Amino acid sequence: MTETRFETKEIQGTLKILNFNEITQQGCYVLLDTGQLVRVPTQAIGPETKPTITIHQQGITRAALLTENDAELVSTLRDIAITNNIQPKF
Repeated sequence: MTETRFETKEIQGTLKILNFNEITQQGCYVLLDTGQLVRVPTQAIGPETKPTITIHQQGITRAALLTENDAELVSTLRDIAITNNIQPKF
């Protein structure tokens, strides 16, 4: 009988989780209730910037910051989400 070994990824830290309307830095976020990806560029943040993304739903929309790089590869973002027990739908 052959023994099979699986390597598991160790979570290096926890993701920053915040309400969607509290996002103040650029990056790639995953919406926790839907698993959808939201990219927030630098141009979308600032005191004189109108919101470029609006979500209309009941309740609070929570998001987790996957990376501060808003141009990160989707495959890398999926890996980060899965490593942190978030099911991505992107």
